[in-house]
Amino acid sequence: MRFSKRALCVTAFIAALFMCGSAFAAPGDPIGSAITVVSIVTASLDKDQRKLAQGDGVRAQELIAVDDDGRSEIELRDKTKLALGPGAKLLLDQFVYDPDIDGGAIVMNLVRGSFRFITGLAAKPAYVIHVPNASITVRGTIFDVYVKPDNTAWLLLIEGAVEVCSSSGKCIVHDEPGKLIRILPDTVGTPVKWAGLPGKVDAVFDAAFPFVSRAPGVDPNPIFTREQIVLGTFPEKPRPKDYDPGEKGNKGDDGDKKGEPTRKSSKDDDDTPRTRTKHTESTQEVEHYRRPRREANDTKAAAKGLGILLGIGGGIKFGGNHGGGHNYGGSRGR
Repeated sequence: MRFSKRALCVTAFIAALFMCGSAFAAPGDPIGSAITVVSIVTASLDKDQRKLAQGDGVRAQELIAVDDDGRSEIELRDKTKLALGPGAKLLLDQFVYDPDIDGGAIVMNLVRGSFRFITGLAAKPAYVIHVPNASITVRGTIFDVYVKPDNTAWLLLIEGAVEVCSSSGKCIVHDEPGKLIRILPDTVGTPVKWAGLPGKVDAVFDAAFPFVSRAPGVDPNPIFTREQIVLGTFPEKPRPKDYDPGEKGNKGDDGDKKGEPTRKSSKDDDDTPRTRTKHTESTQEVEHYRRPRREANDTKAAAKGLGILLGIGGGIKFGGNHGGGHNYGGSRGR
């Protein structure tokens, strides 16, 4: 098998992490803690399942599952913060972080339910967040995700910017806080306000995005109110004076200006993906997420940063993104 120079460099970097022993978290190693636990929240690794209590540690490659009337908040060692809504499931896939070493990898899978994600101290290219049909890389970011039972997802950007790449290789940069994108198996929609989101009749806003109405403890100072998101009354992000809608990168998946909602036919409004994936139980979900996924997208992301994904079973994948991003809607030092 032929490896690129970047792959060989990453291999050497991974070897260095194993030698130093302090940065790479092996399965079962502590990588953070549960700072809020309401009702029943479990953590499972292989056949070992335990109930989490406030202050308990969370471990690499654990599946965190929240009861249907529960919620939880987790903080990782690099200060990455996560809020999990009722019925949410999260797989803490890989964790490589050392403040004294460049690079790293913080990889997680949002299996189902509602989440808020807040970046920590790790370099932005280190973060890769998987949803069932896409990968999300960040640029200094706060965002909410709702993974629906049919494995499609909605992403609400709160601050900063993200790049979302579908499993088919369709990518879009979302840098318009207050707007949402729809993630399907073969495409990623353009940013729209809640009123223009296809399929929104299938879910109650407060169930899909509970952390807008009720700010989590890990992010107690809201940038947007529920009214601003639902009614779309937040300020529009200004366009650069030299903005050209025909320029590469300024168009969405339908060829229209990025960030502007488009009229869709009634056929598109039912939020039904072209290829539907059936919802499975937790054990099957975990195995699905542990398999190597989206190598083409991860390789593309590697060209934008040094984020490193250590694939299960020794495979090497890459992920990452540019640094930078906007701080819009209020100053939030991250």
